[in-house]
Amino acid sequence: MGNELIRPSVKEIEDYVPGKTPKEPGVVKLASNENPFGPSPKALEAIARESKNLQIYPDQKSILLREALAKKLGVSDNCIICGNGSDDLMQVLGATYLNPGDEVIVSKNTFSVYELIAKIFDARLVPVDLKNYELDLEGFARAITPKTKMIFLANPNNPTGTAFSSAEFDALMKKVPDNALVVVDEAYVEFAERKDLPDAIKCVKEGMNVVALRTFSKFYGLAGLRVGYGIARADLIKPMFRTKMPFNVNRLAQAGAVAALEDKSFLEKTYKNNVEGKKYLYSQFDKLGLEHKKTEANFVFVNLKKSADQMFMEMMKKGVIIRPLTSFGFPEAIRVSIGTKEQNEKFIKFF
Repeated sequence: MGNELIRPSVKEIEDYVPGKTPKEPGVVKLASNENPFGPSPKALEAIARESKNLQIYPDQKSILLREALAKKLGVSDNCIICGNGSDDLMQVLGATYLNPGDEVIVSKNTFSVYELIAKIFDARLVPVDLKNYELDLEGFARAITPKTKMIFLANPNNPTGTAFSSAEFDALMKKVPDNALVVVDEAYVEFAERKDLPDAIKCVKEGMNVVALRTFSKFYGLAGLRVGYGIARADLIKPMFRTKMPFNVNRLAQAGAVAALEDKSFLEKTYKNNVEGKKYLYSQFDKLGLEHKKTEANFVFVNLKKSADQMFMEMMKKGVIIRPLTSFGFPEAIRVSIGTKEQNEKFIKFF
């Protein structure tokens, strides 16, 4: 009987499939692109101090965190909003800007929450095929219509790790109408080695209809705290404070994130490990004859050309958890997070 109460668009939503979390000790998890070194030590210290204040509600506008981010990014704190993870802010964007029937352009084979947001707010989803495992920005431009309201771009893309250049982005932006928002999901941008990626923050400073989304979950090792932030023009950010929940970022998350921003040695260690780790994995995949994509993130896309789900089950029995990409539309591919040297070697030994 309760099924009759559900909105039709919600009935179409499939359950989100997260990476499997190990329950047994000694299992190596390389499925969810988490920081292999754990949380920032400075963040842990700040969290311990803040834990004495848990009887007090958090600052509902995350003022100290926004001020710290504003200083780091060179923007006004009025251009920043914080959320319970960047996916929380995607929902806030939908609640603020999407009307039923608006068109939302997304890539196929990408982070599923973009599609989820469109369906939650009764928008019309417009999917664009990948081109050689990369976002096809020319295809995005061709998909724009007078009804286009929001465009989601993952850069680097999850799960392929590929990224688009500033030249490609500039060409797309010339085609985007003034009444549409371009949301650039930069969850993995801190790991990128390429120097020609678009500067979404610069686009915000230049007054474009761009919203850059970033997170503390990956590079900063705070996935369990759920802290994300969005950067956009102040006039675009202001109404988002009306649609977000009042206390969406808890006290521990705010304190930990502020401290993590300043943990330079931890961040340098994380970046260096990622660069070395992907080089090792590339060399091993080449020896094994496995097709893979060069990544700008902290994971590698591997085309097994056989059942990814079967590989997932076999590897899990041997104490290594990877992500089969069946739910992303790649039934013969996996995504493996770049771990420590020891974790990477344990994964490769499986082959």
